[in-house]
Amino acid sequence: MARKSKDKEQAMDASRNGMMADAAAPAQEASGGGVGRLLLLLIVAAMLAMVLSKDVRSKVLDMLFGSEEEFDYSSTTMPATDAPVGAAAS
Repeated sequence: MARKSKDKEQAMDASRNGMMADAAAPAQEASGGGVGRLLLLLIVAAMLAMVLSKDVRSKVLDMLFGSEEEFDYSSTTMPATDAPVGAAAS
């Protein structure tokens, strides 16, 4: 008879320990996400800065794809003559 009560006590202790471990697990998971949250916050802030600021957007695009090339467009053709519209060319 003493054996049965001892088994019951062990089973109850194991059950209590299992419940305590289950209750403690979510608290540990919730407090361990500091680095992930910080990284997510930085990504969201960077995206907002790119959307809202033209200067930031152009700097990021310049870093990714290189700066825009600027060309000096100078005409190498002759200027147009003042011929009347509809006049036949000779």
